[in-house]
Amino acid sequence: MATLLIGGDKRGLQKAKSDRLTIVLNYNLLAMSRDEIDECMETMYEAYMGNLSPNVSAVLVSATGDESLKDYELEVRDRFRSAIFDELFHEGSCFAKDDFESIDPIRLDNVWNLYEDVDKTLFFHEYLHDICDRYAREFMVIHRVSRVLRKCGQYQDLMLLSEGDDEAFSYCDPLFYGKGARNEGEQLFYDSDDVKNIFGRKFDYRLVLDGDTGVPKKCVFDLLDIAAANPEKGIIQPAIKIHCQPTDTIFMHIETIRQQIYEPMTNAVMELLGQSAYFGKALLKNRIYIDNVSGSRDHPIERVPIDVLSHDTFEAAILKPLYAGSVFLLEAPSLNFVTWSIRERRWNRGEVLLAMYFWENGIGRPMRWIKKKLQGRTLMQPNLEQNLH
Repeated sequence: MATLLIGGDKRGLQKAKSDRLTIVLNYNLLAMSRDEIDECMETMYEAYMGNLSPNVSAVLVSATGDESLKDYELEVRDRFRSAIFDELFHEGSCFAKDDFESIDPIRLDNVWNLYEDVDKTLFFHEYLHDICDRYAREFMVIHRVSRVLRKCGQYQDLMLLSEGDDEAFSYCDPLFYGKGARNEGEQLFYDSDDVKNIFGRKFDYRLVLDGDTGVPKKCVFDLLDIAAANPEKGIIQPAIKIHCQPTDTIFMHIETIRQQIYEPMTNAVMELLGQSAYFGKALLKNRIYIDNVSGSRDHPIERVPIDVLSHDTFEAAILKPLYAGSVFLLEAPSLNFVTWSIRERRWNRGEVLLAMYFWENGIGRPMRWIKKKLQGRTLMQPNLEQNLH
């Protein structure tokens, strides 16, 4: 009905100049195999190189436990750093020769044209190496100490690190969180040069991404332009476009068709409500998020429950995201019905936990009774005043 009444077309949003805003492309990973690491790092590399500018950094926040896989993440990082350096050095050499046709147009506008007034000989001998090295070092991997809040905790701790706080102060109360609590004052991340590079940078925004989420070229700049025109918004939610290759499975193609059918309805409903859901992959404004969701050392808020699976629902309820349907991120569909079913089961379990928080008596009490009878365990009692108000 909403689609018929107001139409399902994509709505463009007001934009403003955003060249002073800084952003981190924040991939989050808990790797169980080398293949997962390879896929995530390749995706992060393509996102970074397709949206390169002096204000863009890329950080993989890893919660990987296996030491050999953690070492492999750093090995792959260094491999991509070398690729970044080599590709940029080649483009910089072409720029010094006025061979602009051999340079990626986006990087020509956002990187090399910043040096158009520099003497080309001086640029090649004195500037180029440091420029390439600087961009290569902005492709980073850091390892988180705790697994509290899973993915949500990964990017919350990254925000705090960039604000200049490298020790845990949230989700540390053993009386409330029990064994799920972490130690107050413990390091957020294992010490490394990348952690030092991020510490205190005070990035304006963070594009939160999963290991398989693609970021099209120029997408970051479009999102930042929308954010600059809407500085009061803590979340800018782009559309999520499911895409697959011609060689992918029939099930994956059906999933893509399903998403294309539902897209007009999504556009209409978001327009009708005046806000969006948060899909777990979006542009977050660090300062607004910290002030309203995680809190500070002197006043921790902890509004996302420690045991909840669908953290994005709580964040959306608090920050009321702005839907930017004219900009999209890329995501592959489920491979087959089995992987789809596993994902749906996890999501449905998350919805049950959400219902227990939002309707404590009507759903929460019966579910706790059932779990105690069937499994001999009780679910954590929600602190609604803390998490929802």
